[in-house]
Amino acid sequence: MRIRITRALFPALALALSAGPAIAGATMDRIVAEKNIRLGVRTDAPPFASLVDGQPAGFSVDLCGLIAGAVMATSKIEGMTGQFVGVTAEDRFQKLAAGEIDVLCGATTATLTRRETMGFSIPVYSTGIGAVVAKGAPELLHEILVKGGPAALSHAAIAEAFRGRKLGVRAGTTAETWMQEGPLSKIEGVTVVPVDDHAAGIAAVAAGELDAYFGDRAILTAQRLASDKADDLLISRNTFTSEPYALALPRGDEELRLAIDRALSHIYRSGAIYQIFAKHFGKPGPEVVLFYSLVALPE
Repeated sequence: MRIRITRALFPALALALSAGPAIAGATMDRIVAEKNIRLGVRTDAPPFASLVDGQPAGFSVDLCGLIAGAVMATSKIEGMTGQFVGVTAEDRFQKLAAGEIDVLCGATTATLTRRETMGFSIPVYSTGIGAVVAKGAPELLHEILVKGGPAALSHAAIAEAFRGRKLGVRAGTTAETWMQEGPLSKIEGVTVVPVDDHAAGIAAVAAGELDAYFGDRAILTAQRLASDKADDLLISRNTFTSEPYALALPRGDEELRLAIDRALSHIYRSGAIYQIFAKHFGKPGPEVVLFYSLVALPE
């Protein structure tokens, strides 16, 4: 799917960036030559990126739309188009490495291991791994996962709560790595079950086929609300890891990274980010305002 990008859509952003130098780089050279930027969009990660009535939608999709306009402004490109390319959790990094997409717009955690093969923008969202359990699950499991009470601080209680449990997780994510290599995998009888998509994992918990389902809490919140079993499910209050989301791009292309980071920093400093945030998550609290004020880079 192609979208037409014009300066009129991004007047403030274009004005702020138009004074910057024309930029070049391997990816930027192709973008300029073809007048097209390819945006990889996850189709299964609402509210960050998914298909709604066949159209890409979500927090990261909105951000990437603004960034595409910023790349046009800094590159002095007229008549540029943006192309949405659907990706999955399994093939997103392969498509980025193969040059099939220029920017990955989804729910991507920036990690040191991933930085060995790709680049990342400044952070765009802060979340962490959470869990979904059924209301009818054992009280001790509720105490540890949902309430975060004293039992959550006891290794013995945690081992008792998870012993012999089947725990689901989305395949191909940092949550899967944490589940397979983290402390829960060391508990006797724990079985980690990778699933193909979040909706299937949530449904398996509601049906009693999984004792809990783990994933990025922001995504789980949206998935639970979309489930017809929402009233039968509970979500963890806290997160168990820190997951800084960022936009992924080809490794070593500092020119493209500079254009993206400049655009994001302006969006954060201008306050435009809070309108986008409110559209997808509700009114931002003080911790959200603090996060974006800290990660924005000065000009």
